[in-house]
Amino acid sequence: MSLLYLLQKLDRSRYEPVVVTLKDGPVVDLYRAEGIETHVERRATDFSHTTLEWYGGRDLWRLPGKLVGIPRSIYHLRRIVKKFEPDIVHLNSSTLVSAAIASKLESRPVVWHIREPLHSGYVGLRRAWIRKVAAQTACRLVAICQNDADQIMPGGDPRLRIVYNFVHFNMFDRSLTGSTFREEVGLNPDTPIVAMLGGVAEPKGTLTLIKALPALVDQVPDARVIVAGPPPRPLDEGGVKGMVKRLLGVDAYQKAVQRAIDALPEEARRALIFTGIRRDMPDVIAASSCVVFPSSVPHFARPVIEAAAMGVPAVASDLGGPRELIVDGKTGLLVPPGDPQRLAAAIVEILCNPTTARRMGEAAYQRALNLFDAERNATATVALYEEII
Repeated sequence: MSLLYLLQKLDRSRYEPVVVTLKDGPVVDLYRAEGIETHVERRATDFSHTTLEWYGGRDLWRLPGKLVGIPRSIYHLRRIVKKFEPDIVHLNSSTLVSAAIASKLESRPVVWHIREPLHSGYVGLRRAWIRKVAAQTACRLVAICQNDADQIMPGGDPRLRIVYNFVHFNMFDRSLTGSTFREEVGLNPDTPIVAMLGGVAEPKGTLTLIKALPALVDQVPDARVIVAGPPPRPLDEGGVKGMVKRLLGVDAYQKAVQRAIDALPEEARRALIFTGIRRDMPDVIAASSCVVFPSSVPHFARPVIEAAAMGVPAVASDLGGPRELIVDGKTGLLVPPGDPQRLAAAIVEILCNPTTARRMGEAAYQRALNLFDAERNATATVALYEEII
């Protein structure tokens, strides 16, 4: 979505965007619907070493295959670069190491967008390698927050700029009421709604939110917690595949979340609503009294800035990313990560103090106008293209 916003702001009389994805799916249709030439290169792969996904712990078994696939990815991505002969290659993730190397080998200037903080790993070898590739291949680097910038190039570099992720204020419009969404999920206009956008994922802290429900419902019995995303996956897979998953702990977090839901008191379980994947995030946020982002690892919190654009306060973990997006006590509240009681208390503080909530929401909106405006931040990114040209 962030890349789409950027491409929508390009001057098409000067720039011709061509998007290459590594997988097919709805995102491809999204770009094509905007009239953007889009291609899928399935023979290439990414290499993720971020706090959101890295090949360690239960996913260590994936590392050999990813390493073996890097030369093949470079080969196919070099063919892509030769085919289109781009004036600039814009990499939309820190995971696109093969694309950076391929572009460098074809002598094409690279703008590398860093949207995820690098993971420290076990001994730091992979992180050091990615930093080295970035330093050797990128003409410009764009980090979406200071935390991500510090991970990719500690100590700074004149090629590195910070341009916060942005939102379209005409899409995330604070005049929306959210009434359509409330009607759809069967909630009346007076029901307090707490929204978490992101479904069940360990980095997003879903388990912490589930464990906070009893304390929240005890203080605000009529509150409803909306999780915009699917519920935990069915975990009764049999056969050899199911056995291997259990041995590797692939679904361990899904199981933990489901067990936590099953253990909830009836009142707390009734307050929890999984909506499935949705495309109407502005309506979901408009219906909400606050948005929560209880992440367990540092990373940029798009739901926080979307909520701010709509004048809705947020409660988030006091980690890199959210710490830059929320002024604690002024535009929202920061809580220790992995602390259900503190999370519940912060949500209750907002739900039970409408005047404070409105004040925080207004302050969040004004801050969003200054920091997260799509027009301003897209212009700052395109300015880097102009520098290179």
